[in-house]
Amino acid sequence: MTETEDESVNSAEQNAPVGGYGSPNGSMRGFLSEVQADLAQGMLSPRVLNDPELHQAELERIFATCWVFVGHVSEIPSPGDYVLRYVGEDQFILVRDEQGEIQLLLNSCMHRGTMVCRAEKGNTSHFRCPYHGWIYKNSGDWNGAPHRGKAYRKLDAASWGLRRAPHVDSYQGLIFACLDPDAISLREYLGDMCWYLDVLFGLNEQGMSVAGDPHRWVVPANWKSGADNFVGDAYHVQSLHQSLGEIGLVPGIEKGAGAHFHISLKGGHGLIANSGILPEPFGVMGYPPEVASTFDLDRFEADQRAFLEGRFGVTGFTIFPNLSFFRSVTSTEVGQPPMNFTLLRQWQPRGPAKFDLWNWSLVWNSAPKEYNQAAYNAGINAFGPSGVFEQDDTVAWSGGPSTGRSVFARQSMKFNYQMGLEGMSDYALASDWMGPGDASTTYYGDMNQRRWWHRWSEQLQSS
Repeated sequence: MTETEDESVNSAEQNAPVGGYGSPNGSMRGFLSEVQADLAQGMLSPRVLNDPELHQAELERIFATCWVFVGHVSEIPSPGDYVLRYVGEDQFILVRDEQGEIQLLLNSCMHRGTMVCRAEKGNTSHFRCPYHGWIYKNSGDWNGAPHRGKAYRKLDAASWGLRRAPHVDSYQGLIFACLDPDAISLREYLGDMCWYLDVLFGLNEQGMSVAGDPHRWVVPANWKSGADNFVGDAYHVQSLHQSLGEIGLVPGIEKGAGAHFHISLKGGHGLIANSGILPEPFGVMGYPPEVASTFDLDRFEADQRAFLEGRFGVTGFTIFPNLSFFRSVTSTEVGQPPMNFTLLRQWQPRGPAKFDLWNWSLVWNSAPKEYNQAAYNAGINAFGPSGVFEQDDTVAWSGGPSTGRSVFARQSMKFNYQMGLEGMSDYALASDWMGPGDASTTYYGDMNQRRWWHRWSEQLQSS
């Protein structure tokens, strides 16, 4: 069984010249239509990784209309708790108001646009603008101004609160917001991804919490490179990260990569799954006995329990557009036993050639403190700002912007996304997969990436 019948490679088209349409003067809608046609042939223009017009369209048609991750419930546990977050390039205040409701408020005073909050996190009942002193409750409601009786006797206070995101919701502790008033619900947006979020974050009723503040750093690359990598690229591990096996931090890294396969879901969401990385006595999802013993598999449906008891796991995922996840094992020192860690990662755009990488470490509330500290250390060692995996990835992604803005590259080349198309490899769809989505038999394919890019191009063509 091939991946899809309509994605087979036509050899004549595959070998056709690749110039022309990448001209920066071509219309964006025409360009996006050709992107979709190219993806069916396993190709993609480098223009997608550095183009101001595409970037502006992403802000308007992706980040302003899709559900976007903004934080974890454990970051704002009490009324008045807040953190600053972004949707696209807009800064918001994620806050739990006095009634315990989660709000996402644009960090911009309704009077002259000054930021009303300049601290990255804290607890407050009100936000006061430093420019003219307008005051807002932590719900966003307007709550006064200096000399109100003289200056604003007829002001309609209900109309002048901070702008709220129309929709804020959470699933398994993950908080998302959508700026489109007419958007579908979060549950509909996530679709079958909820099945996998349940087995990842719902292993016991105590759940997971963020350990410390998210780490953040600037990457000289396009944000889509991160989403592309984590939605399905396990193929790079054997080459880009081979040095970690050579120095003994991740023994057998090439063999471990071979245990991976893909799961593609509707909506551009996708996962890199594995058939088990660590042997017994490591248990569910590769956790050691002292952690695995706290999990309650009776919480799950039969197919989810079969997934867990079959020692399957999820190494990474991307929820369209820009939230990714990574759970794996590494050693913090050569010769030390492997340690399981969990990360959330977000690719925050800062123009077409740069993004902020946000990295949250998650730990189990039921796990021993010593284990959680060790898991945090392992995650930061692997994917922190100077992580041994992180340095490899971000250096590799930095080539995208220079290629994407190159006139010659736009006219003469396209990226290859043909792995897994019919006749290219042994990549096929599993007929007996227990969970939702299209599961592959190996990781030698670009199915997830092509489908992510297809969703991207569809979203940019939406009105």
